[in-house]
Amino acid sequence: MHEEIEKLLVLQDRDRAIIDGREEFVRLEHERTESQNRSATAETEKADAEQKAKEIEIKKNAFELDIQGEREKIRTYSKQQLETKDNGVYRTLGRQIEACQKNISDLETEELMAMEEIDVQSETLKQAETELTEANQDKATALAQIDEREANLKKTIEEMEGLRTEAAEKIDDTTLSRYDRLLGKKGANIIVGITHGACGGCHMKLPSSEVVAVKSGKQIKYCPNCGRILYYTRDMMLEEA
Repeated sequence: MHEEIEKLLVLQDRDRAIIDGREEFVRLEHERTESQNRSATAETEKADAEQKAKEIEIKKNAFELDIQGEREKIRTYSKQQLETKDNGVYRTLGRQIEACQKNISDLETEELMAMEEIDVQSETLKQAETELTEANQDKATALAQIDEREANLKKTIEEMEGLRTEAAEKIDDTTLSRYDRLLGKKGANIIVGITHGACGGCHMKLPSSEVVAVKSGKQIKYCPNCGRILYYTRDMMLEEA
């Protein structure tokens, strides 16, 4: 194997570790967002449950006021019955009292249903509060773990970047420049082996002369198809499949 290839393989390992670390940073940020979203969703559900409970309570109170109003009408009509000497007026007032009594019966039924809704909504609200508490506890734990993992990851990446600089300094400028260009285009899969006579990166068949040249290790060879740097070790299969 060409001496520069060994150095490039070390450099590629460093770059892979750095890239993996940065991708892990992104995944951690997604985890943080998911944890915060769960808590935010639970907060919204609790607020919705509270609002609905208030609306039901307002509805129940409105029924109570309407019932009081009907009862007040009954008192008024009853008083007017006592005061009138006109039988027709008396009977009319009686029908109005009956109508009020029916309205009260209907309103009391509605009020009872509203009270049942309040009981159900109270349980819903309790559940929403429990879920919010659990979500906030889970969020606190998750965020603490994420922060710790991020701190360790940052330290690892910084260390790896230092090792990467040391590895890069050992490679000649021309080769390093080409490597860096490939890194920007193809990621850290630049130094590839040969399997069955094909490039380990693009998997395109290589000319036999290129395979022989790579195996000799006398110079750095690049894949004529994708431009990746080729190398050979004894355990690689050079024959075509």
